[in-house]
Amino acid sequence: MTIVISLGGSFLFENPEKINELNRVIHHSNQNFIIICGGGRLAREYIKFASLFKLKPEDMHLVGIKSTIINALIVNKVLGGELYEGDPRKIKDKKLVVTGGFEVGWTTDICAAYAAVASKSKAIFNLSKEEGVYDKDPSKFDDAKLLKTLSFETLYKINRGRRVPGMNFIFDPQAGVICKNNGIKVIVTNKISDIARFIKCKEFSGTLIE
Repeated sequence: MTIVISLGGSFLFENPEKINELNRVIHHSNQNFIIICGGGRLAREYIKFASLFKLKPEDMHLVGIKSTIINALIVNKVLGGELYEGDPRKIKDKKLVVTGGFEVGWTTDICAAYAAVASKSKAIFNLSKEEGVYDKDPSKFDDAKLLKTLSFETLYKINRGRRVPGMNFIFDPQAGVICKNNGIKVIVTNKISDIARFIKCKEFSGTLIE
Protein backbone atom coordinates (compact mmCIF):
# COMPACT_ATOMS: atom_id res chain seq x y z
CA MET A 1 0.00 0.00 0.00
CA THR A 2 1.12 3.54 -0.75
CA ILE A 3 0.26 6.45 1.51
CA VAL A 4 0.15 9.87 -0.13
CA ILE A 5 0.74 12.88 2.12
CA SER A 6 -0.21 16.40 1.11
CA LEU A 7 2.11 18.28 3.46
CA GLY A 8 0.65 21.74 3.88
CA GLY A 9 3.14 24.57 3.85
CA SER A 10 1.55 26.15 6.93
CA PHE A 11 1.88 22.84 8.80
CA LEU A 12 5.49 22.56 7.70
CA PHE A 13 6.54 26.03 8.84
CA GLU A 14 4.62 25.98 12.12
CA ASN A 15 5.58 22.42 13.12
CA PRO A 16 9.11 21.73 11.85
CA GLU A 17 9.74 19.30 14.72
CA LYS A 18 6.98 17.05 13.38
CA ILE A 19 9.05 16.24 10.31
CA ASN A 20 11.28 14.15 12.57
CA GLU A 21 8.16 12.40 13.88
CA LEU A 22 7.07 11.77 10.30
CA ASN A 23 10.52 10.34 9.60
CA ARG A 24 10.05 7.77 12.37
CA VAL A 25 6.60 6.75 11.09
CA ILE A 26 7.88 6.29 7.54
CA HIS A 27 10.97 4.31 8.43
CA HIS A 28 9.16 2.06 10.92
CA SER A 29 6.55 1.15 8.31
CA ASN A 30 6.64 -1.29 5.42
CA GLN A 31 4.38 0.99 3.36
CA ASN A 32 5.49 3.24 0.51
CA PHE A 33 5.04 6.99 0.83
CA ILE A 34 4.66 9.91 -1.57
CA ILE A 35 4.91 13.35 0.01
CA ILE A 36 3.78 16.47 -1.83
CA CYS A 37 4.95 19.68 -0.15
CA GLY A 38 2.93 22.88 -0.21
CA GLY A 39 4.38 26.36 -0.38
CA GLY A 40 2.91 27.93 2.73
CA ARG A 41 4.26 31.21 4.00
CA LEU A 42 7.27 31.03 1.67
CA ALA A 43 5.07 30.83 -1.43
CA ARG A 44 2.73 33.59 -0.26
CA GLU A 45 5.62 35.94 0.48
CA TYR A 46 7.17 35.33 -2.93
CA ILE A 47 3.80 35.71 -4.67
CA LYS A 48 3.24 38.98 -2.81
CA PHE A 49 6.71 40.14 -3.90
CA ALA A 50 6.05 39.11 -7.51
CA SER A 51 2.75 41.02 -7.52
CA LEU A 52 4.69 44.27 -6.97
CA PHE A 53 6.01 43.89 -10.51
CA LYS A 54 2.58 43.17 -12.04
CA LEU A 55 3.57 39.69 -13.15
CA LYS A 56 1.00 37.66 -15.06
CA PRO A 57 -1.10 35.19 -13.02
CA GLU A 58 0.65 32.22 -14.66
CA ASP A 59 4.03 33.66 -13.67
CA MET A 60 2.89 33.99 -10.06
CA HIS A 61 1.70 30.37 -10.17
CA LEU A 62 5.19 29.43 -11.33
CA VAL A 63 6.71 31.34 -8.40
CA GLY A 64 4.49 29.33 -6.06
CA ILE A 65 5.51 26.05 -7.70
CA LYS A 66 9.22 26.83 -7.29
CA SER A 67 8.60 27.61 -3.61
CA THR A 68 7.07 24.16 -3.09
CA ILE A 69 10.13 22.55 -4.70
CA ILE A 70 12.41 24.37 -2.25
CA ASN A 71 10.31 23.00 0.62
CA ALA A 72 10.42 19.52 -0.93
CA LEU A 73 14.20 19.72 -1.23
CA ILE A 74 14.56 20.46 2.49
CA VAL A 75 12.02 17.82 3.58
CA ASN A 76 13.66 15.22 1.36
CA LYS A 77 17.08 15.94 2.89
CA VAL A 78 15.58 15.24 6.32
CA LEU A 79 13.66 12.12 5.31
CA GLY A 80 16.21 10.61 2.94
CA GLY A 81 13.88 9.84 0.07
CA GLU A 82 14.00 10.60 -3.64
CA LEU A 83 13.33 14.17 -4.78
CA TYR A 84 10.99 14.23 -7.79
CA GLU A 85 10.19 17.30 -9.89
CA GLY A 86 8.18 15.69 -12.69
CA ASP A 87 4.55 15.04 -13.56
CA PRO A 88 2.72 13.45 -10.58
CA ARG A 89 0.64 11.44 -13.07
CA LYS A 90 3.85 9.59 -14.01
CA ILE A 91 5.34 9.21 -10.56
CA LYS A 92 7.06 5.91 -9.79
CA ASP A 93 5.98 4.05 -6.67
CA LYS A 94 9.01 3.68 -4.38
CA LYS A 95 9.65 3.56 -0.64
CA LEU A 96 9.68 7.35 -0.34
CA VAL A 97 9.26 10.06 -2.97
CA VAL A 98 9.13 13.76 -2.09
CA THR A 99 7.87 16.36 -4.53
CA GLY A 100 6.07 19.70 -4.79
CA GLY A 101 3.91 21.48 -7.34
CA PHE A 102 4.16 20.82 -11.06
CA GLU A 103 1.66 22.45 -13.41
CA VAL A 104 0.58 26.09 -13.55
CA GLY A 105 -3.01 26.21 -12.29
CA TRP A 106 -2.65 23.10 -10.12
CA THR A 107 -2.48 23.23 -6.34
CA THR A 108 -0.32 20.69 -4.54
CA ASP A 109 -3.57 18.96 -3.47
CA ILE A 110 -4.25 18.29 -7.16
CA CYS A 111 -0.71 16.93 -7.49
CA ALA A 112 -1.39 14.69 -4.47
CA ALA A 113 -4.61 13.41 -6.04
CA TYR A 114 -2.86 12.57 -9.31
CA ALA A 115 0.02 10.93 -7.42
CA ALA A 116 -2.52 8.80 -5.55
CA VAL A 117 -4.09 7.70 -8.85
CA ALA A 118 -0.67 6.91 -10.36
CA SER A 119 0.40 4.85 -7.34
CA LYS A 120 -3.02 3.21 -6.89
CA SER A 121 -3.19 4.64 -3.39
CA LYS A 122 -6.57 4.74 -1.68
CA ALA A 123 -5.68 7.32 0.97
CA ILE A 124 -4.33 10.86 1.07
CA PHE A 125 -3.36 12.45 4.37
CA ASN A 126 -3.79 16.20 4.21
CA LEU A 127 -1.56 17.45 7.04
CA SER A 128 -3.00 20.77 8.10
CA LYS A 129 -2.46 23.30 10.86
CA GLU A 130 -5.99 22.44 12.05
CA GLU A 131 -7.09 19.22 13.75
CA GLY A 132 -9.49 18.59 10.89
CA VAL A 133 -12.39 20.24 9.07
CA TYR A 134 -14.75 22.37 11.15
CA ASP A 135 -18.28 23.58 10.50
CA LYS A 136 -16.98 27.15 10.84
CA ASP A 137 -13.63 28.89 11.19
CA PRO A 138 -12.21 27.78 14.59
CA SER A 139 -9.94 30.83 14.75
CA LYS A 140 -13.01 33.08 14.75
CA PHE A 141 -15.71 31.02 16.47
CA ASP A 142 -15.27 29.35 19.87
CA ASP A 143 -18.21 27.05 19.20
CA ALA A 144 -16.76 25.63 15.96
CA LYS A 145 -17.26 21.86 15.82
CA LEU A 146 -14.91 19.32 14.33
CA LEU A 147 -16.56 17.27 11.57
CA LYS A 148 -15.51 13.61 11.82
CA THR A 149 -16.82 12.73 8.37
CA LEU A 150 -17.53 14.80 5.29
CA SER A 151 -18.65 14.10 1.73
CA PHE A 152 -16.79 15.47 -1.27
CA GLU A 153 -20.03 17.24 -2.25
CA THR A 154 -20.08 19.12 1.08
CA LEU A 155 -16.37 19.87 0.72
CA TYR A 156 -17.06 21.52 -2.63
CA LYS A 157 -19.75 23.73 -1.08
CA ILE A 158 -17.38 24.79 1.73
CA ASN A 159 -14.52 25.52 -0.66
CA ARG A 160 -16.50 27.05 -3.53
CA GLY A 161 -14.94 30.27 -4.76
CA ARG A 162 -12.18 31.81 -6.83
CA ARG A 163 -8.88 29.90 -7.11
CA VAL A 164 -5.82 32.16 -7.08
CA PRO A 165 -2.09 31.58 -6.40
CA GLY A 166 -1.36 31.26 -2.68
CA MET A 167 -5.01 30.67 -1.74
CA ASN A 168 -5.69 28.42 1.25
CA PHE A 169 -8.10 25.48 0.91
CA ILE A 170 -9.20 22.78 3.32
CA PHE A 171 -8.60 20.50 0.36
CA ASP A 172 -8.74 21.71 -3.23
CA PRO A 173 -12.22 20.98 -4.67
CA GLN A 174 -10.74 19.96 -8.03
CA ALA A 175 -8.51 17.48 -6.20
CA GLY A 176 -11.65 16.30 -4.42
CA VAL A 177 -13.30 15.47 -7.75
CA ILE A 178 -10.26 13.39 -8.77
CA CYS A 179 -10.35 11.55 -5.45
CA LYS A 180 -14.09 10.92 -5.60
CA ASN A 181 -13.87 9.55 -9.14
CA ASN A 182 -11.06 7.17 -8.15
CA GLY A 183 -12.29 5.98 -4.76
CA ILE A 184 -9.56 7.78 -2.80
CA LYS A 185 -10.22 8.82 0.81
CA VAL A 186 -8.82 12.05 2.26
CA ILE A 187 -7.93 12.37 5.94
CA VAL A 188 -7.45 15.95 7.17
CA THR A 189 -5.46 16.06 10.41
CA ASN A 190 -2.60 17.77 12.22
CA LYS A 191 -1.40 14.60 13.95
CA ILE A 192 1.40 12.52 12.45
CA SER A 193 0.32 9.65 14.71
CA ASP A 194 -2.92 9.38 12.71
CA ILE A 195 -0.90 8.02 9.78
CA ALA A 196 0.47 5.17 11.87
CA ARG A 197 -2.97 4.50 13.34
CA PHE A 198 -4.53 4.36 9.87
CA ILE A 199 -1.89 1.88 8.67
CA LYS A 200 -2.68 -0.34 11.66
CA CYS A 201 -6.43 -0.03 10.98
CA LYS A 202 -6.97 1.81 14.26
CA GLU A 203 -9.32 4.72 14.90
CA PHE A 204 -7.77 8.08 14.04
CA SER A 205 -8.66 11.68 14.81
CA GLY A 206 -9.24 14.41 12.25
CA THR A 207 -11.79 14.42 9.43
CA LEU A 208 -12.44 11.67 6.90
CA ILE A 209 -13.61 12.91 3.49
CA GLU A 210 -15.11 10.30 1.16
